Amino acid sequence: MPEKIALLVDSASDVPPETLAQYDNIGVAPMLISMAGKEYRDNVDITPAEFYAELGDVSKLPTTSAPTQGSIQQQLDALKERGFDHFIGITISAKLSVSFSLFNQVAKDQGGVEMAVINTKNIGIGSGLFAVYAEQLIDAGKPFAEIVKLLNDAVSESRIFFYIPSLKYLRAGGRIGRVAGLVGSLLKIKPVISCDQDGVYFPITKARTEQKAISRMVNLAAEVVKKAENVRIAVVNGADEPLMEKVGDQLHNLFPNDKIYKGSVSPVLGVHTGPGLVGIAVQVGDPF
Repeated sequence: MPEKIALLVDSASDVPPETLAQYDNIGVAPMLISMAGKEYRDNVDITPAEFYAELGDVSKLPTTSAPTQGSIQQQLDALKERGFDHFIGITISAKLSVSFSLFNQVAKDQGGVEMAVINTKNIGIGSGLFAVYAEQLIDAGKPFAEIVKLLNDAVSESRIFFYIPSLKYLRAGGRIGRVAGLVGSLLKIKPVISCDQDGVYFPITKARTEQKAISRMVNLAAEVVKKAENVRIAVVNGADEPLMEKVGDQLHNLFPNDKIYKGSVSPVLGVHTGPGLVGIAVQVGDPF
């Protein structure tokens, strides 16, 4: 019998909305946001627009937590009931969240199905594009074991770059990683942040103005794309759609034959980056 393969992702892996709409084999386990005395399921109980509108009014910055093991199992069970018997978990970096550990725990508890979990060592759309790649591999008829290998092989080559106008939220959330050294010069620089080979934040470049930071970010992404034979590209924003569109246009001019996915970062990521983020992800895979 042919393998029926489904994907299970955490909500901080920002799978493009059109991919979620196109495929019915993706389960999303929502992360949690605590804000103003309420708890929200990421992108379920609160949208990005609602989140940023409320963020400006809170006296205490929100906090986040990983999906519950129960919610992960619930998504898995729903896919099982529809006949799926092979599962690929896709999570943001294990250095930035315990999602990877929780997904693996759920995988160990399953009987009668196969499940493998990918630590993308990435964040947001950088992780979400792994789901796009996985769907393309499924559509191409690749077997489960080969898809898992190809996804794992792609981790070291795939990149996320994001610009945020302030390190305030990243510092408050404790996810600052190797960006900590920039805190003393908050007002003097505009950093572009990426994830290193371990999946930890680090400043990949810094500039004196937003325009220069954006230009450097586009150039960094372009270098990755130019070296790749098989690639997926995306640009996202956190409450700055005009800047996202500007960056998207620059990428389209550079790579007119490549699809550029667009979207918003999930509220749970917005907690740690604040408003104004614009990011570019380049997911690199093997030709197939």
